[in-house]
This record gives sequence, structure tokens and C-alpha cells, in this order.
Amino acid sequence: MTIQAGIIGFGYMGHFHLRKSRLIEGLDVTAVYDVDAAKLEEARQEGLTAYDTLEKFLADPNLSLAIVCTPNNFHAQLSIACLRAGKNVLCEKPATMNGAELEQVLKAAQESGRFFTAHQNRRWDVDYLVVREALASGAIGRPTSLISRVYGQRGVCFGWRADPEAGGGMLYDWGIHLIDQFLQMFKGHKVESVYARLQSILTPAVDDSFEVQMLFDNGVCAKVQVGTFSLQDLPRWFVYGDRGTLRLDDFTGTSGGMARIRQEVSGFDSVFGKNLGPSRTMAPLRPEFIETLELPKVTTDELAFHTNLLHACQGTETPLVTPQDLRRSMGIIDAAFASSRENAVIKTAI
Repeated sequence: MTIQAGIIGFGYMGHFHLRKSRLIEGLDVTAVYDVDAAKLEEARQEGLTAYDTLEKFLADPNLSLAIVCTPNNFHAQLSIACLRAGKNVLCEKPATMNGAELEQVLKAAQESGRFFTAHQNRRWDVDYLVVREALASGAIGRPTSLISRVYGQRGVCFGWRADPEAGGGMLYDWGIHLIDQFLQMFKGHKVESVYARLQSILTPAVDDSFEVQMLFDNGVCAKVQVGTFSLQDLPRWFVYGDRGTLRLDDFTGTSGGMARIRQEVSGFDSVFGKNLGPSRTMAPLRPEFIETLELPKVTTDELAFHTNLLHACQGTETPLVTPQDLRRSMGIIDAAFASSRENAVIKTAI
């Protein structure tokens, strides 16, 4: 059964979803609604029906899926309108601006008998999968602390992402992805506390830099760090275990390293050389006490999200990004904003 879909907001991500749909047999984007006449002309050039009002879009009886790709502040109201019109909804991230809006959308989904999901496609990023595989293997022991970083150099938030009313800022833009990765990595464990610091360094109105720290009930401390202005490189991932460490330099998942201590190492017996560094505590280990490991090799399916989306519309699967997933990630976002505003650790049970 072919599923016909329509896109609301034919900007960068609208084109992204159109390209992905054309790689999935049975998922056919046929229509676009946008308030910009130039975007409607782009849609016509792609062979799509271009609607200049939301009412016309919602009245299209052939559309069983709406893909919402607008600025963040419109996500909730447009998703609710589409659900009430009898259409399933895929919304760009973040699903909404806050948890209260999310509950309104999920209520509309339940009442309409349709599903609502959000585009958390970075669950299939290779670097993230490498970290998950390494932890699952136990290669560096029990994880104790993880740092996930994304830094850029240009120092700007482009377009509406610099507008607070539109839901701009890096916590909404990148934070929602990186937080979702941690929540999936430690699925089944609750986040007990959140501490965050949001900064506006070169973009005055919104956060262009932030740090969020989550403490899970299994003792793992997960840190997300994002900034738009960093002229020196830091690793994409740094993971501490109770037997070793892992470093990934970038999104490829292939540059970096992993090593662990051998079981027989005991205190200062393992150091070497006359120069022990700044102190005996920080002295290097003898090379024979360190075991260098290969990074896991993983494969990913870049079409997995949209393939599942098709099957969910056909009724043979449920969306991979569930309402509970959305509640958890939005709960962390709400807690992070509150933490930064109050300069306090926010106790949670998420």
C-alpha cells in the first residue's frame, strides 16, 4: 500500500524528507504547504501539488501523513491540526517547545487514532553506534562518565534559529538529538538530576553554547556540550569506564582510540621512568600494562527511520520514536532550561 505524504514547510528539512521519501518504495510525497510563494514554486518544479493555505492542505483526502518542517514554535499547533484532520504526523525535532505542548499534541493523537512521532534520526549515526557497541561489549568495563560534544567555528545561529520566539538556540537544535542518544543508550535507567548552563556568546538572543549534565540512576554521568564558536578541536566523544577509556574524534566513528588497563596492574608498581609527571598519582603506566583495543566496526541503515515511518503508516509497525521517548527528552529539555535559569541542580525522575 502506497502512502501519500505532504510536507508543511519546504525549507532545508522539507527538501531533506522529500529526498529520503524518494528512496523508499511506497512512500510518496505528493504535496507541500508553505507561506512562502517561492517555496511553493520550488514544490511545483519538483512535480508536487503546492497549497497556499493550511486548509487546502488538510482537506487533501489522499494525504495520510503530514511532515511538519517549520520553525519550532509552530510544531504543536500544526501537528494538532493535522492529527485532527485524520493524518499521521512526523514532526521535525524538537517535537514541541516544552512538555506541556507535547501533552496537548499526544492527546490530539490519541483522540484522532493517529500517531505522532518526531525526527530523531541521529540514533543511526555511526559514531553513536560505535560508542553503544563498545559499552555493550564491556571492553572498557562499567561506564562511569561520558562526554558528547558538537562544536562549530562560525559563531552564529542561522535564520530563525537565532530568534527566541521561533524556538531558536542550540539546546533545541542540537541538544535534543544528543540528549535522545543518551536516553536510548541507557534506556531503562532514569535520569535523577539535571544541571545545565546556557550561554549567549556571539548570538545575543538565544543560546549558542550550552552544557547539560545528566546523572542516571545507574551512577553514569552523561554530559552534552555544544557550542558554535570553538577554534580548537575537542573529541566528539570521550568515555570513561572502570577499566579503560574510549575517544572518538569526529562523526566518522573511525578516528580515535580505545584502551584498557590489564587486570594485574596495581598502584605505583606500574609506573615507569624517573620523570613521573606532575605527581606520582598522575604518572604514566608502563606500556605493558595498557592494552590497546580496536574500535568496534558498525554498519548503519540511513533509511531505517523513514522505512519504519512507512510501515507505521501502513499499520504493520509502531513508530520507533515513541510518545514515551518524546516525553523523556522534552522533560530533560525543560529541566535544562530551568537549571540554567535558576543556576541549580534540578532533581528529576525521568
